[in-house]
Amino acid sequence: MPINIGSLTLKSRVYVPPMAGVTDLVFRSIVRRIDPECMLATEMVSSKALMHRPEKTRIMDLNLNEKPTGIQIFGHEPDVMAYAAKMAEAHGADFVDINMGCPVPKITKGKDGCALMREPDLAREIVETVKASINIPLTVKFRLGWDDDSRNAVEFGQMLEKAGACAVTVHGRTRQQLYSGKADWDFIAQVKKGLSIPVFGNGDVFEPEDAIALLEKAGVDGVAVARGTLGNPWLIPRITKYIETGILDGPPRDIERLISAYLHCVGLIRYKGSKIGTNESRRHLTHYTKGIVGSAPYRARLTQIENAHDAAVILAELAEMVEGTDGKKEFLLAVEQENFENGKDPGKRDSNCEGSIHAPIDFSAVSPFAKP
Repeated sequence: MPINIGSLTLKSRVYVPPMAGVTDLVFRSIVRRIDPECMLATEMVSSKALMHRPEKTRIMDLNLNEKPTGIQIFGHEPDVMAYAAKMAEAHGADFVDINMGCPVPKITKGKDGCALMREPDLAREIVETVKASINIPLTVKFRLGWDDDSRNAVEFGQMLEKAGACAVTVHGRTRQQLYSGKADWDFIAQVKKGLSIPVFGNGDVFEPEDAIALLEKAGVDGVAVARGTLGNPWLIPRITKYIETGILDGPPRDIERLISAYLHCVGLIRYKGSKIGTNESRRHLTHYTKGIVGSAPYRARLTQIENAHDAAVILAELAEMVEGTDGKKEFLLAVEQENFENGKDPGKRDSNCEGSIHAPIDFSAVSPFAKP
């Protein structure tokens, strides 16, 4: 069933919300290869930084084929937030999302993120000002409240709706909880009952069964899946298929995970340069390999890689351990295909870039495979 968020119609009930240091252009391109219709959002970007540091606009980079995708902004100055929202619209965002849920102290020590739940009048002014400045839908993400003694999510959500929000995402924890404890889906249900705009429930969705349980228990319109997608973007289409057909697909093959891990690594290096791209890829590589039996020693080595070649070598060894010689050949063919399609030098624009990554295999001996 389609979800209407203002003028935006969604075909999917799955939303991958902003995750700092995760939902960049490369991550979203990985997701889009696997699921063409889920709703996505960029990492959150400081509205104030956009006014004074033009390089921050790179967080807003969007691909033409990744729609529907929104840009999330944070801050607490209404006019500055409106300025940032206009920039987001100019960059091609399908919607603007305002972060009123980030619990991290460096964000909340002012009036940003979840701190705005303690300043409902200011939050309302921000939404009203931003809404009046753009022509695309406006959404807001928030939590249950600041702590257990101030769970004001229902009233806060109702205020946001009146101020002009087209949809909201509710994380089922308070700011005090951070990411500990269990998400309270029952309280999310109270928020949904109190609002007429679409509500996405967020928190503790790591399997398709979790998504169904959240939809049924909270009665929300859609599910926002964040940490569950780390190293596991296949969770998204598995949830969609389970919602639409009741059919539960199994997890991806280990080789698919290893191929996607490599593509993610070289994608980051090409996009962000060798040093930054390699550093950021290390944690993604560990996420992709978690759960693979016997992968712990390889995962430890992946945290020490210096370039994409190191990643290819280690992942090829892991592929061989998982599925033997055929698995290694399949993985190395993916490496060669990546080099052929996108150039031989990941991180070429960086002065510390590595050379091409060669896979010494007999192509005629390897059957074609579907890239993840």
